[in-house]
Amino acid sequence: MASDNQFSELVNEILSQCDQLAACTGHTGIIHRTFLSQPMLRAHALVEQWMQDAGMTVRKDAMGNIIGRKSSSRKNAPVLLMGSHLDTVPDAGKYDGILGVIMGIALAKLMAERDYPFHFDVIGFSDEEGVRFKMSYLGSLAVAGLFDLKNLEKTDSNGISMAGAIKNFGLNPEEVKQAAYDFSKVAGFIEFHIEQGPVLESENLPLGIVTGLVGQTRGRFTFRGLAAHAGTVPMNLRQDAFMGLSELAMFMEDLTRKNEGLLATVGMVNVKPGGSNVIPGEVYFSIDVRDGDQAVLDRATSEIIAAAQKIANRRNLEMVTENLEHQAVVTCNEPLMQNLQSAVEANGFPVRRLVSGAGHDLAILSKVTPSAMLFLRSPGGISHNPIESVLPQDVEAALKVGLTFLNNFALTP
Repeated sequence: MASDNQFSELVNEILSQCDQLAACTGHTGIIHRTFLSQPMLRAHALVEQWMQDAGMTVRKDAMGNIIGRKSSSRKNAPVLLMGSHLDTVPDAGKYDGILGVIMGIALAKLMAERDYPFHFDVIGFSDEEGVRFKMSYLGSLAVAGLFDLKNLEKTDSNGISMAGAIKNFGLNPEEVKQAAYDFSKVAGFIEFHIEQGPVLESENLPLGIVTGLVGQTRGRFTFRGLAAHAGTVPMNLRQDAFMGLSELAMFMEDLTRKNEGLLATVGMVNVKPGGSNVIPGEVYFSIDVRDGDQAVLDRATSEIIAAAQKIANRRNLEMVTENLEHQAVVTCNEPLMQNLQSAVEANGFPVRRLVSGAGHDLAILSKVTPSAMLFLRSPGGISHNPIESVLPQDVEAALKVGLTFLNNFALTP
């Protein structure tokens, strides 16, 4: 077992590396790193070096995932996957996704003391947030073999296709299918991640074992009415797109009050033409609906979309729907959760199981291999924010649990 000094040094190294990746950004003064961008290229250079320093062989697949392998001496050994994402939301924090990748590399260093009966692959997924192409989980979809090649035709805000972005990054879009693992040889997937919520902090706990992910429906919509002078058109004669969205937002809030645990959010709004004295003729907006019960989620989603169409009809607005994505409720693998629980108990930490309200790459990997997740406490419950943080002692706790988990996994028949 590694010494306390080794763990302490690794914690300092992990936090320093997260700081260095934060500097790989496309916008001065904030953290903003998207799929296959120049900042991602700089991030890859750092991660590749750190993986090599940990004794790993490194490769990149055609979807821009970077993968380090700590090899077993047994060539036909199964593969245990660990990873998270390296992309960020606009104006992000330092740790969402990134911490899980860096901690995987640190665990590979700790594994150097013995030969494990499995290959250990740490994956830095190229895209989970879906910022550039308005489509989430691009990296994990490719690894899972679930990526639809038709999506290569999607374009970003600059008119660059996904296939073009892959080429510009020095990769070959014709090889995307080759990014998929042979999951007959994969033993499972584990993801370490900050909680991004307040539960662990409210209970003064450093770690939590994730039992599953809530289901999600996400979509982007447009209400189109008629822009006109704000001072000359009576209220009852207006085709005000923003008032339509306002009514929909209130419907969504009322619906959540009637369904405990249901979450519904209008997260992005773009109003046109945007003049202070102009009636909004168009509003482009996103909707995010989440619940841990699939039936409740499906019913709520249907009710919200039906309400949106009803509001549009009554207000004489055109409604356009695009990119409606459904992510089913995910349940983590019980044997892997039990292994994590044993590792938490063995290191003297309280056991807490909780559900994740956020989406993660685990949502995709769980479709093709047994998967589990460990949460680290998020101070203030804050994430997707520049003041997102972690506590060094929690990072050390997770490292210790992670190494015990790997040692226990080595004993699994």
